[in-house]
Amino acid sequence: MMKKTLSFMLFILVALIFIIPLTAEEGMFPLSEIPKLDIHSIGLQIDPSELYNPDGVSLIDGIINLSGCTASFVSPDGLILTNYHCAFDAVQQAATTENDYLRDGFIATDRKLEIPAKGYTVRVIHSYKDVSAEVLSVIKPKMSYMQRAKAIDKKMKDIVTGIESKDKGKRAEVAEMFPGKTYVLFVYTYLKDVRLVYAPPRSIGEFGGEIDNWVWPRHTGDFTFLRAYTAPDGTNAEYASGNVPYHPKKFLQVASEGVKEEDLVFILGYPGSTNRHRTSLFLNFEQYVRLPFIDDLYGWLIHTLEQRSTVDRSIEIKLSSRLKGLWNTYKRTQGVLQALKAIKLDEKRKEEELALQNFIDSDRARKAK
Repeated sequence: MMKKTLSFMLFILVALIFIIPLTAEEGMFPLSEIPKLDIHSIGLQIDPSELYNPDGVSLIDGIINLSGCTASFVSPDGLILTNYHCAFDAVQQAATTENDYLRDGFIATDRKLEIPAKGYTVRVIHSYKDVSAEVLSVIKPKMSYMQRAKAIDKKMKDIVTGIESKDKGKRAEVAEMFPGKTYVLFVYTYLKDVRLVYAPPRSIGEFGGEIDNWVWPRHTGDFTFLRAYTAPDGTNAEYASGNVPYHPKKFLQVASEGVKEEDLVFILGYPGSTNRHRTSLFLNFEQYVRLPFIDDLYGWLIHTLEQRSTVDRSIEIKLSSRLKGLWNTYKRTQGVLQALKAIKLDEKRKEEELALQNFIDSDRARKAK
């Protein structure tokens, strides 16, 4: 999936694989909840503090937010492993008709040959805490929904500004975990000098195109290497030839023996937001208004830009990143529309809402509460 999301919340996604064939239990949990999970009983062989330890070094120190994508440090010298599609913009910006890195791929055989990944940044988790009480303190009685939303949004921005003004090397974000209820402040170490190290040819990195990106199994060599740099004193800095590789507190190492059936599997990363708990009215609007509009608009845009791309290779290179983003959303939109129609999700959600309302109305005390 593509990297563009509205908010990047740090979670552990745990797929708990049991002995019963083809049966799994899964869930998405904030890092703070890891100690509360009984994951030793289903195969975890290390202490949970090795996954996340706010008072020490843990695996999460090797997991980064690369301009919105999940990525990992894989060497003590700031080498980063991420998806090809996450680094696609960097490859596209560096490509020319003479050096066609999209078609041929790219490899820096020496650190001096690494190419600046323009516009890319690295965020390494520094700390996070629940700021729900602080955010919701701005809510006053008799506020309209719009007034509440604006007050909350302003308070979130004020918290971020306060953190970043005190430390220019940090970036902050207040993530809305549950609208109107739970808010978490994330503080990140921020790095701006990111460079491209290796990218496969597009025929490998994007094998199958967006059709392959949104279905399973996938056959894509969807990986790229980059590297993060700092000023010689270790502080955040713009690109400069005198900068040095960033030295992370933790980096990941590949287990050469691989994975076996019934092994515990989990993912540390930065997922996007979800609409799975939205109302039937929201789902109805998605199915009959917004998604059909996107389907029509993006289909037309793709057709128009692909026609332009046939003029010459230089134009095709320049439009490739824009087209990739359009195709990604276009394919996803068609899949969501197909699923909504097939399972009649808005109707099922309406039945759930009616059952909930009946449950509330059936008890006077419950209804009053």
